[in-house]
Amino acid sequence: MRNTAYDRMLDAIIFGELQPGSSVDEKFLAEHFELGVAAVRDALLRLSLEGIVERQPRIGTRITDLGLREMQDVFEARVLIEGGCASLAAERATAENITAMRTALDGFEDVIEKRDFRTLVHMDQHFHRALAAATHNRQIEQKVVQLHDAACRFWYFGLHRMDPSTVLADIAAHLDVVAAIEQRDPAAAATAMRAVLGHFPETVRNFFSTSSIPIA
Repeated sequence: MRNTAYDRMLDAIIFGELQPGSSVDEKFLAEHFELGVAAVRDALLRLSLEGIVERQPRIGTRITDLGLREMQDVFEARVLIEGGCASLAAERATAENITAMRTALDGFEDVIEKRDFRTLVHMDQHFHRALAAATHNRQIEQKVVQLHDAACRFWYFGLHRMDPSTVLADIAAHLDVVAAIEQRDPAAAATAMRAVLGHFPETVRNFFSTSSIPIA
């Protein structure tokens, strides 16, 4: 369930309901999401710590822009951190962790066929959260979640321009990561994760090839 103020506002940013670069205020968000101002304020604080919104005294709050520099920063950080994350998960993952990773992607073929990209993004979020949890390291888990949420902003928009077969291959590659973790092979898990992340720049090129951000 994605009912918290943070989750609902994060979704609105990822899916373009709150546009990059736009200014927002607590009262508007509270009314829009039918939430208390205190809940909105707490969510904005968390989002600002993750770099998804910018809060400036006497100026207000704005949704951070999506640009090539931001994309490159996210991609480089994910390659460095998530490769190590997969490697560590291969050493520490429990049976429950592995089940959570596999379950997160159940039915992804049908979701892609229906072009239900909102659901696909949520499935991918669940997968990467389950992978991060399998490290049993809170610092790594927090950083992976933060980076993945930032990447989702690019990925969601790029998905609309991608061929379904490419999206299928992208998601299917996640299962190679799970297989390597299940086999307790840290090197193979890291390699498989880097292969997954290798799809990201292509997706982002699709994002920047469109002149407008799709709202869905």
